[in-house]
Amino acid sequence: MFDIAFDAHSMRKPREQRMANLGQASEMNLRYGYFETDLTFTTDEFGIEYLPGIAILDFVFCLLYAAREVRQGNVGDIGFTENDQLIHLIPNGEIVTVKRSWAQDVGSCDAGIFFTVVTRFCGDVLEFIAQRYPAFLDNPTQSKLVGMLAEFQR
Repeated sequence: MFDIAFDAHSMRKPREQRMANLGQASEMNLRYGYFETDLTFTTDEFGIEYLPGIAILDFVFCLLYAAREVRQGNVGDIGFTENDQLIHLIPNGEIVTVKRSWAQDVGSCDAGIFFTVVTRFCGDVLEFIAQRYPAFLDNPTQSKLVGMLAEFQR
């Protein structure tokens, strides 16, 4: 099993000044300054890893870039703004190995399941933010993320 999920109820509302600029905010500001939430990262081998207060759009960018690397047969890494920890995604044929820099145990999943989970998770995050904050749809970064996600929906 492999899963990534976010807790929509834990997403903190950005400050009013930030909300006023949401449609024009730079990619950098959107990635690191707008939306934080708690997430879980799960495999059968290491169970549920709880990750609190994650800059969710940065995580989505990192996850999509990492998935692109995995699809090309390379190691993909997910880094965290909040600390120096990494999640390494290592392709090996039809299996993706999941290794966390802060733990010894590793997880794994079928590559097809990996890409399905990545697509679902990223789509859910983008849809949730757009529904809750419609001005997000006006931001070029939202279009960029939708385009990156579309690579995995073909």
